[in-house]
Amino acid sequence: MIYLAPIQGFTDYIYRKVYAGIFSSVDAYFIPYVTVQNEQIVRKYEREILPGNNLYGRAVPQILVRDAQETELLGSILKNYGYAEVNLNLGCPYPMVTNRGRGSALLQNPESLKPILDTFFEQFKLKLSVKLRAGLNDPSEIEQVISVLNDYPLSEIIVHARVAKQLYKGTVNEMAFQIALERSEHPVVYNGDIFSVDDFQRRSEQFSAVSDWMLGRGVLMNVFLPAEIKGWRFTDAEKRFTLQHFHAGIVEAYLQAADNPGNALNKLKQFWIYFSLHFDDHARIFKKIKKSKSITDVQREAMLAFRDATLKQTC
Repeated sequence: MIYLAPIQGFTDYIYRKVYAGIFSSVDAYFIPYVTVQNEQIVRKYEREILPGNNLYGRAVPQILVRDAQETELLGSILKNYGYAEVNLNLGCPYPMVTNRGRGSALLQNPESLKPILDTFFEQFKLKLSVKLRAGLNDPSEIEQVISVLNDYPLSEIIVHARVAKQLYKGTVNEMAFQIALERSEHPVVYNGDIFSVDDFQRRSEQFSAVSDWMLGRGVLMNVFLPAEIKGWRFTDAEKRFTLQHFHAGIVEAYLQAADNPGNALNKLKQFWIYFSLHFDDHARIFKKIKKSKSITDVQREAMLAFRDATLKQTC
């Protein structure tokens, strides 16, 4: 099984919908976290969890909470929307989140997880998985966290084996992941730094007990990666056609969803941060996109890239 990771600002409902309409190689789409403010769901997250925006298959909403009260509120909303499973975010590393006691901050005090988990399983008959880092500051924190998680009927745990203070720098801590794999009584999903088929093969040989994998930035950089991992191969012409089709769908969807063309343009520029990496000359191409003054400018630069630029070879 291959999951698409929840990446704020990138794997939004538009990206997920367009991607799922073209590719069939992702088995589950994890929705970037929703959270609360002043005892209400933050308004900008509402569209992400609307059932009508998640009709493409298995969609798993992720909640970002700091206590039992927030858990009960978000759990009730998701239950009413008809979701059968929820993911708990214990991995967000950014200080603006951890300083409020959410995300990776909860890893430093595993006892704080108990009221959250107790409330969820007492109130809701839904599946719950957990996505976590190796720790907030120290990878040894994962040991006590796993011990607490083992006391609850989780469906699985997804481990990104960096500590929060690393953000996405450095390398994953293989020992921390191995500890999670050995000590968890739940299925363990691997997440982190799979950018190619070679990366996947190395990790799958190293952690042979793992059967499910979560990919994030690797998919943004190479939309074909999940299919390539599953053994599919594409000609250069097929890739060009598919990339062009995918981009056209993204442009159309952002234009329909945005309040004005300027917002759609900003979303497209953000999309191209990773999408440009499909091409060898990605720095020049992204520079052109970044300087675009209109959607038409983006479409023109995209057309030139699809026609003339050399595609990056993957393996």
